[in-house]
Amino acid sequence: MTRTEICNLVPLTRNDTDHPVLYLDANASLSDLYTCAQQRIGAARNLLEILDCASGAQDVVQIRFAIGLLLSDGCDLLRTLGDRTLALNARC
Repeated sequence: MTRTEICNLVPLTRNDTDHPVLYLDANASLSDLYTCAQQRIGAARNLLEILDCASGAQDVVQIRFAIGLLLSDGCDLLRTLGDRTLALNARC
Protein backbone atom coordinates (compact mmCIF):
# COMPACT_ATOMS: atom_id res chain seq x y z
CA MET A 1 0.00 0.00 0.00
CA THR A 2 1.35 3.40 -0.89
CA ARG A 3 1.10 6.44 1.35
CA THR A 4 -1.39 8.08 -1.03
CA GLU A 5 -4.04 5.38 -0.56
CA ILE A 6 -6.87 6.19 1.82
CA CYS A 7 -7.30 4.00 4.89
CA ASN A 8 -10.56 2.11 5.20
CA LEU A 9 -10.79 1.72 8.96
CA VAL A 10 -13.11 -1.01 10.21
CA PRO A 11 -13.77 -1.33 13.96
CA LEU A 12 -12.70 -4.62 15.49
CA THR A 13 -15.53 -6.80 16.73
CA ARG A 14 -14.30 -6.90 20.34
CA ASN A 15 -14.41 -3.15 21.02
CA ASP A 16 -16.04 -3.45 24.45
CA THR A 17 -16.71 0.28 24.75
CA ASP A 18 -19.49 2.64 23.70
CA HIS A 19 -17.27 4.08 20.97
CA PRO A 20 -14.81 1.82 19.11
CA VAL A 21 -11.13 2.63 19.64
CA LEU A 22 -9.48 -0.31 17.85
CA TYR A 23 -9.67 -0.59 14.07
CA LEU A 24 -8.08 -2.47 11.20
CA ASP A 25 -7.24 -0.95 7.84
CA ALA A 26 -9.26 -2.91 5.29
CA ASN A 27 -7.07 -1.40 2.56
CA ALA A 28 -3.86 -2.83 4.03
CA SER A 29 -1.94 -5.19 1.80
CA LEU A 30 -3.21 -8.76 1.65
CA SER A 31 0.14 -9.91 2.96
CA ASP A 32 -0.08 -7.59 5.99
CA LEU A 33 -3.64 -8.69 6.77
CA TYR A 34 -2.54 -12.34 6.55
CA THR A 35 0.52 -11.79 8.74
CA CYS A 36 -1.50 -10.03 11.45
CA ALA A 37 -4.15 -12.77 11.41
CA GLN A 38 -1.47 -15.45 11.56
CA GLN A 39 0.24 -13.76 14.54
CA ARG A 40 -2.97 -13.45 16.55
CA ILE A 41 -4.21 -16.96 15.85
CA GLY A 42 -0.74 -18.37 16.57
CA ALA A 43 -0.59 -16.50 19.88
CA ALA A 44 -4.03 -17.86 20.80
CA ARG A 45 -2.85 -21.39 19.97
CA ASN A 46 0.19 -20.90 22.20
CA LEU A 47 -2.02 -19.72 25.07
CA LEU A 48 -4.18 -22.81 24.66
CA GLU A 49 -1.07 -24.92 25.15
CA ILE A 50 -0.24 -22.94 28.31
CA LEU A 51 -3.68 -23.81 29.74
CA ASP A 52 -2.28 -27.28 30.45
CA CYS A 53 0.04 -25.67 33.03
CA ALA A 54 -2.42 -23.13 34.50
CA SER A 55 -2.26 -23.37 38.27
CA GLY A 56 -5.63 -21.98 39.27
CA ALA A 57 -9.06 -20.79 38.21
CA GLN A 58 -7.89 -17.16 37.92
CA ASP A 59 -5.12 -18.21 35.52
CA VAL A 60 -7.66 -19.99 33.34
CA VAL A 61 -10.02 -16.99 33.31
CA GLN A 62 -7.24 -14.60 32.26
CA ILE A 63 -5.91 -16.93 29.57
CA ARG A 64 -9.42 -17.54 28.19
CA PHE A 65 -10.03 -13.79 27.97
CA ALA A 66 -6.76 -13.23 26.09
CA ILE A 67 -7.52 -16.12 23.72
CA GLY A 68 -10.95 -14.66 23.01
CA LEU A 69 -9.51 -11.26 22.11
CA LEU A 70 -6.78 -12.71 19.91
CA LEU A 71 -9.15 -15.04 18.05
CA SER A 72 -11.70 -12.27 17.56
CA ASP A 73 -9.03 -10.01 16.02
CA GLY A 74 -7.74 -12.88 13.89
CA CYS A 75 -11.25 -13.65 12.62
CA ASP A 76 -11.84 -9.97 11.78
CA LEU A 77 -8.58 -9.93 9.83
CA LEU A 78 -9.41 -13.16 8.00
CA ARG A 79 -12.91 -11.88 7.15
CA THR A 80 -11.39 -8.70 5.69
CA LEU A 81 -8.79 -10.74 3.81
CA GLY A 82 -11.53 -12.97 2.40
CA ASP A 83 -13.67 -9.99 1.34
CA ARG A 84 -10.71 -8.39 -0.41
CA THR A 85 -9.74 -11.64 -2.13
CA LEU A 86 -13.31 -12.20 -3.36
CA ALA A 87 -13.43 -8.62 -4.68
CA LEU A 88 -10.13 -9.14 -6.54
CA ASN A 89 -11.34 -12.42 -8.03
CA ALA A 90 -14.61 -10.80 -9.15
CA ARG A 91 -12.62 -8.25 -11.18
CA CYS A 92 -10.85 -10.98 -13.16
